[in-house]
Amino acid sequence: MLRFVVPLFLIFVGSMFAVWPSFALEGDVGKIESSSKNVRIRIAELDQQLQTHLREAVEKFGDRQIECGKSAEKKPLSDCIAEDGDDLTQTRLSIARTKDGDVKDGPLDELAATEERFAMFIERMNKTNDLLSRAGAKMYRTSFDITPEMDQLRRQVIAYVERKQEYDLRLNQAMLIAGVTLVLIAIFAMIFFATRRIRGN
Repeated sequence: MLRFVVPLFLIFVGSMFAVWPSFALEGDVGKIESSSKNVRIRIAELDQQLQTHLREAVEKFGDRQIECGKSAEKKPLSDCIAEDGDDLTQTRLSIARTKDGDVKDGPLDELAATEERFAMFIERMNKTNDLLSRAGAKMYRTSFDITPEMDQLRRQVIAYVERKQEYDLRLNQAMLIAGVTLVLIAIFAMIFFATRRIRGN
């Protein structure tokens, strides 16, 4: 009996060794979700500052004639901003993510959502500063650079993907070894019981 229990125990220990890294991966997912949320909060704060700066500029330079739009006609700065497709003084970048409730998002989805917010903010800032510069108004500048936080988030996701691939490989290897071991145990058990029956006869 012992000869069958020992292999089964070794399989159990090996499976625990293979599954254990999954707990570390879950911790990494939590850190990535927290980091991406913090970055989106920063982006939303910067976007709000950008809107405040733009509204103040419109109050002072709203009547300033500038070229804007596809036709490049001269119009007041306030009209150019109002005609912008994004409505720069109103649209805000949200912190919360829009996602399907039936689908569990992973770190890559978190990164993609945050990258989208970041790209939208940069686009809005460049568009706003372009209009302000044409009107001779002070452009929006911030002392806070969010790029390092974005780079850190990207590194976290890359590290997670590498660990996940390593974990999947180890798990597949462990499952293969366990499967082969069980087959061998079954074969030797059949031989053992067959031999005992022959000897008994």
